[in-house]
Amino acid sequence: MKEGIILISGTRCEYNVYGMHCPACELIIEKKLSKLVHLKNVNAVLHEKKVYFEIEKDVSKEDLILEINIIVSPHGYKISETREKHKVNFKDLAIGFAIAVLIAGIFFLMQKLGIANILGGRTFSLPLVFMIGVVASLSSCMAVAGGLVLSISSSYAKGKDKVRPLIFFHASRIVGFFLLGGLVGLIGRAFTLTPGFYFIMSIILFIVMLILGVNLLDVFPFFRKLQFGLPKIFTRNIVNNENIQNKFTPLLLGAVTFFLPCGFTQSMQVNAMAGGNFIKGALIMLVFALGTLPMLALISFGSVRFSASLKSGIFFKTAGFIVMFFAVFNFLSSLVAAGIIPPLF
Repeated sequence: MKEGIILISGTRCEYNVYGMHCPACELIIEKKLSKLVHLKNVNAVLHEKKVYFEIEKDVSKEDLILEINIIVSPHGYKISETREKHKVNFKDLAIGFAIAVLIAGIFFLMQKLGIANILGGRTFSLPLVFMIGVVASLSSCMAVAGGLVLSISSSYAKGKDKVRPLIFFHASRIVGFFLLGGLVGLIGRAFTLTPGFYFIMSIILFIVMLILGVNLLDVFPFFRKLQFGLPKIFTRNIVNNENIQNKFTPLLLGAVTFFLPCGFTQSMQVNAMAGGNFIKGALIMLVFALGTLPMLALISFGSVRFSASLKSGIFFKTAGFIVMFFAVFNFLSSLVAAGIIPPLF
């Protein structure tokens, strides 16, 4: 043991964490540190970018920090006593903005060619719904559902059957989106949705998606407090539950993702409701789920290491600009539908 400050058993510790971007980061850090036998009650807090825990044996502070960093550094995190001033990486912002503009240009071109009806109505074409699903899986789906996906994949990592439960999860998610989307469509037929309803929903979705985009850019630390995500107590219970190794749990959880607080998903649910029947609503949510499948499947089958590799500044900043881009487009679409502004195309 190195000489220096000795932390007495029972001491509650608080350290700064660098490299946290989304709720999934909280889960990764807590899961890794909880494996240390002399640490308990580990709690990582995204909006504070801190981790709290209690030690169960006397240990040198220097040894403790070194041991923790050896565990978390391969996943892109760093633990430190000092709190550095928040720095904005303008180079990553510029590159991310350029990539996002290129992607936005592709969507504008598709609109000009008549491939996708981005603005001018209440419902999106299925090709555009699929592409929105792809974008969602690179941003909000990973940020909101990332903890759930990673917890499931991590829970099965040590079992003999590692692949089949994950297949059950993703298959259940697709089937669940189809059936629940159809029910949402039936609800839309049963109730007359006024233009005011669509406009209010568009404002709520605009705010939700805008906050998510700003958080992905990591420019204004204040907005971290407004981060939306699945309650950690839910993902903690999944990770710590030894009985998760069964066929029914992944089937149930796959369908539950339909209700996660994701701005893109909620936007598609509103469009499914606007469809006014089971088939239209089911197809919208099915195609959206298929768009999110590739990235979420890669995260789950690649488990924690793959997710950590995605935590580059350029990746998240690009996703942040794209989310903001769609937030503005959704809001403009509601203005067009309400007759406040003329169609832009």
